[in-house]
Amino acid sequence: MSQKKYKKRKHSATVNAKRQAEQERIADEKDRARKRMDPTARTLLLVDLVFLAVISLLDMNQMLSAAVSTIATIVGLILLIAALWFQFGKKDKFGRSGPKL
Repeated sequence: MSQKKYKKRKHSATVNAKRQAEQERIADEKDRARKRMDPTARTLLLVDLVFLAVISLLDMNQMLSAAVSTIATIVGLILLIAALWFQFGKKDKFGRSGPKL
């Protein structure tokens, strides 16, 4: 009896395409996670935006004195700097940013 010669099976093109698509999906997820905005920074920016909008409206309607308006603007700038620190500050070993407490 003759023996059949078995050829090594080659991966089909669909298997390679599926593997490459999965690798691209994983790379996209990692890239998105790296670019994601820090929740603390996002919250601080939102609070700062609302705070400065309210102060601006009160100042335009002359319901605040100049001193209070100046102090509120300085507080708004401090909140903005804090949000920027949390977003772009030095990263620790766990990938979190911001001051080390």
